[in-house]
Amino acid sequence: MSASTDRPAARRADRPSSRQAQASVADLLPLLSAAVRAVLTVLVPLVALCVVGWIASVRSTSSLAAVARVGADLWLLAHGASVAIVGGSVGIAPLGLTLLAVWSARRAVRMWLRDQVESDRGVPFWRGLGVFTAGYGVLALLVAAVSRSGVGAAGLGTSLLGGCLVAGTGGLVALWAHRPGLPSGVAPFVVAAWRPAVTACAGLLGAGALVLAAALVHGRADVLALHEALQPGLLGGVLLTLGQALLLPTFAVWGLAWTSGTGFAVGTGTSVAPGGTSLEVLPTIPVFGALPAPGATPALALAALAVPVLAGAGAWWLQARRAQPVAGLLHRCASAALSGLLAGIVVAIACSLASGPVGQGRMSQVGPHALLTGAVVAGEVAAGALLAVLVGRAWRTWRGTKVVVALPESGDRTPGKLLGD
Repeated sequence: MSASTDRPAARRADRPSSRQAQASVADLLPLLSAAVRAVLTVLVPLVALCVVGWIASVRSTSSLAAVARVGADLWLLAHGASVAIVGGSVGIAPLGLTLLAVWSARRAVRMWLRDQVESDRGVPFWRGLGVFTAGYGVLALLVAAVSRSGVGAAGLGTSLLGGCLVAGTGGLVALWAHRPGLPSGVAPFVVAAWRPAVTACAGLLGAGALVLAAALVHGRADVLALHEALQPGLLGGVLLTLGQALLLPTFAVWGLAWTSGTGFAVGTGTSVAPGGTSLEVLPTIPVFGALPAPGATPALALAALAVPVLAGAGAWWLQARRAQPVAGLLHRCASAALSGLLAGIVVAIACSLASGPVGQGRMSQVGPHALLTGAVVAGEVAAGALLAVLVGRAWRTWRGTKVVVALPESGDRTPGKLLGD
């Protein structure tokens, strides 16, 4: 009797787990529609702007389908895809558009996350991030396959990889508050390294943006002269300015590479670095008027080489103030070195997106060298962080150890009583 009555109970106990598995799959399916929404939020307006530019251009002989494919290729370029054109290729990402794509992905995942929280359902971090990233990457692959033509063809592999990178970044930012804890086996000095790395990268990008702003202010006359020489008209001028605005984050990464000392190229055999500038004939792009004149750079520009070191030191100092410091000098030094390595990897990825060919011939090499810049920044940030560790250790040793004496709250406070006489 007991055996017969236990079997139905066991079956009933199995049913809820099956329903929970089905519910979890149902919770993940909206992420696919979220991926579609994230793609269309940026792709449709971009194609629309290309169509508006085509309508405004009275000399254009392209078809509407070809113009739509140009918009799709620009969207894919923003995801790090390389686009083959007649006689060459284009591989520089307009990072302003990339940031819009990351924002769109974050917004789509946040909408799904809000529905999950309001319905009192759990947030499957890794499965949710994986489903959204895979769905977005497949959509980028489909866009690349559909937009291929004899004039331009985006690489399928780079489109898939870039789509996954953009979607993963946006989804990770959206789900960051619901991330699971790290495994217990991860050493504390490894955990303590990522915050200084992120802070140092933010400081370096800010420094690159300041370098770009200073160059634009200094060369504003040349920029305006090049813009007027193109005679783009009212609508064409607006579109030209908008296109260059989407490239400003890309140029900020160039400024970052300039502060590291490695510099960047604007064509084969050229170099723009704190040590000097060597340029050839450039395309008629107004923002290129902000580039420094060829020749030696003022000695004051060499002070920019201290920026990555200061960024590493400042990031570690902020980390030491906000969080519990890692115990042991050796562990703190290892964490500082690891933070520099992580910062170098992030900078190398950014430089890889901000560099590449722009056509054929001499313009086949434009932007910073990704691996070289990442390696140099890793060393500079690690040196700054290690310097902050050693200076902090020396400061604490010089100050000595404070001894806090707690006085009794009541009773006799005479010296004799306090000393236990």
